Amino acid sequence: MLERGAIVVIKFGSSTLVKTPGNTVNEANFASIVHSIEDLHQAGINVVIVSSGAVALGRRQLSALADKVDITSKQVLATIGQHHLMALWSSAFAQVSTLCGQVLVTKAELSSRTANLNVRDTLQAMLNAGVVPIVNENDSVAVDEIRYGDNDSLAAQVALAIGAAGVVLWTDVSGMYTGNPRIDTAARLVESLSASELEQFRKCVGGPGTHLGTGGMVTKLDAASLAATGGIWTRIVGCAPLDALMAVIAGEYPSTLVTPTVALQDGRTRWILANPGDGRIICNVGAADWIIRKGASLLAVGVVDVKGAFVRGDIVRIYNGETHIATGIARYDAYEVKQISGCREADIEQVLGYTAGPVVIHRDDLALL
Repeated sequence: MLERGAIVVIKFGSSTLVKTPGNTVNEANFASIVHSIEDLHQAGINVVIVSSGAVALGRRQLSALADKVDITSKQVLATIGQHHLMALWSSAFAQVSTLCGQVLVTKAELSSRTANLNVRDTLQAMLNAGVVPIVNENDSVAVDEIRYGDNDSLAAQVALAIGAAGVVLWTDVSGMYTGNPRIDTAARLVESLSASELEQFRKCVGGPGTHLGTGGMVTKLDAASLAATGGIWTRIVGCAPLDALMAVIAGEYPSTLVTPTVALQDGRTRWILANPGDGRIICNVGAADWIIRKGASLLAVGVVDVKGAFVRGDIVRIYNGETHIATGIARYDAYEVKQISGCREADIEQVLGYTAGPVVIHRDDLALL
């Protein structure tokens, strides 16, 4: 699956690195991980680690906030635990004579094209120098991963930024199941799933009482879907030996592999796909056909409705009915698009009193799903 020179992003959650109860360090797991990554390096595979664990380690050191679950307390705990987390990684990698370095990012930074390129360049420079990047969200100023994702989404975004071949999400079960394996004896492991099947899989097993519906697996499914838009595969795995990552990535242990339906996209396209806002532009069937078959621009005449708020330069989703067909950079504000929806070029200036042309999203700023 991996060729020499490929990059793989591996995300480890708090439960892999810190024991509960007590939030004590799982030193054996740290040691197994770094020796396994050294094996990957020997095979010419570059590794970027996305590491959780800062909040858990902070709880161990600040007893006054150890039982707090509010966002602000978790941010404080993260500020305390992050440097301890990096010290643990540094000490572990020193055992194999390898350097590692800390990279703290936020989703807001990754959504900026300039910052996204800076993150990419930094990660690539670290890999070129033989330094293992240890990435975490800057939890002291950002809250999305604290509240929702335990870094699953961040791993996918990092993979999109650097153009990784794949993402490995380490969890506490062997992968995605058709039901909750803890309570459903008939639940079976889904060994392989294409990106186009993800949404149907969610509908089938994402209801109450399923393992997917508990939250943790949902974020992994969402991360796999995000990575797949850029042509990147995701393997969801757990209950496998941490000292055998090469074999795990190759599928020699129970896991779920989510395969993309597109080839690896170029950097700008990956950035567009990874950072859509809440805005939606609904187009008619004719416009959708031209966009899908020809990669054409979305014109005002093909727009039928607008949902959500956005401004010129924001990344928005394009829908035909309920189907998400593409994502792109808007050339008009949401209220302007709504006013000129269905208008031909000659009518736009009359409607708005000015015109930026008939193109709502140019084909050069468009990323097809």
